[in-house]
Amino acid sequence: MSPTLLRLCRRGFATGVFLLVASGFLSPGAAQVQVEFPALKREYPGSGPYVCPAPATPLDPSPDDQARSSQLSSDSQQALILGDLERVDVLLGQAAELDGTSADLAYRRARVLEDLNRTEQAMQEYCRAIDLGVDEIGVRERDVRDRIDGLYEQIRARLPVAAQQAFVAGLIAADDTLWVDAIESFSGAIDLAPTWADAIYNRALIREYIGDLFGALVDFRAYLAVVANPEDADALAISQRIGELEGAASVATPSPAGALALGVVPGMGQYYTGRPIMGTATLMSAGIAVAAGFMIKDITVLCLEDPPEGQACPPDLIVDEITERPYLWVGIGIGAAITIAGAVEAYLTAKKARDARIGLTTPAETGLNIGVPEVSARGSQIDFAFVRYRFR
Repeated sequence: MSPTLLRLCRRGFATGVFLLVASGFLSPGAAQVQVEFPALKREYPGSGPYVCPAPATPLDPSPDDQARSSQLSSDSQQALILGDLERVDVLLGQAAELDGTSADLAYRRARVLEDLNRTEQAMQEYCRAIDLGVDEIGVRERDVRDRIDGLYEQIRARLPVAAQQAFVAGLIAADDTLWVDAIESFSGAIDLAPTWADAIYNRALIREYIGDLFGALVDFRAYLAVVANPEDADALAISQRIGELEGAASVATPSPAGALALGVVPGMGQYYTGRPIMGTATLMSAGIAVAAGFMIKDITVLCLEDPPEGQACPPDLIVDEITERPYLWVGIGIGAAITIAGAVEAYLTAKKARDARIGLTTPAETGLNIGVPEVSARGSQIDFAFVRYRFR
């Protein structure tokens, strides 16, 4: 009786893992699940009706503060007669700091800010006046809300539809952890609306998150230059963050040659250049590619007799088992390609960081994209992309 050749393929789970790696589904987002990402600004003119910020609870002023606030309010009336609206705004702002419970001060300042074409600040002051009880000063709340809606319509008209669409695309890409795409989309929105503070803010957050400190620093500075209210909570926090980033940027930048050398070990170049998330993603992608290639097996069983239909060869009739790994070299090749691309990307990142350190004005580009590495550059530098896939 001659042995019967039976082929058993065990590719279920292992094949799924391998295909995920080959398609780029295993992305840096998998390594970022537990990393907290700061909240992006999502509302914009046209996305819905304007919503006033949550009302604050001001403290009652002391008698001295109230007296000083009244004096400043009186001085603002004199400045208004002289037509010095800038002076009026300053005086009313100082008076409101001393007496934050006055709806009259908030409403009067909102009118002045509207005349000065400081639309966003005017809307915020109108909202504050409503919260403090604008009806008590003889102004109908409905009239104030109509003014807010009118100002919001002006902002909406100044913002191109294409810029709004690019902004939304940036949010979608960020939600999918497609950081390069998100930066490109927000950049498109900024190109169409250069003074759109929220788009600049979102791009700055993403650049900082992916390790592009120089680009984030440039964007944070640009945000402060165009933000409507330089004294709001975001602006004050960003002013502090700029100081922190300047301190981080002043630290000696990594060696490009060192980043390339360490990149021989998957992900080590990214760790060396201060981007552990991308380093982990590179290490995982390369490791899983090789592991999947090793796990996928074709097992050939030599059986003395034909087993019953639909059943395996009984153990006592097995002559030999021959194990083959048809995708081993494919997996090793993918792992090697990811490693090489990651090393080159780490080299370019370190080089750009070093080149940009002097002026702190040249934004660094990140090259490792979702799923598999991607190297991007400008000018005389190379532009190398291994594979890039998107899953929406």
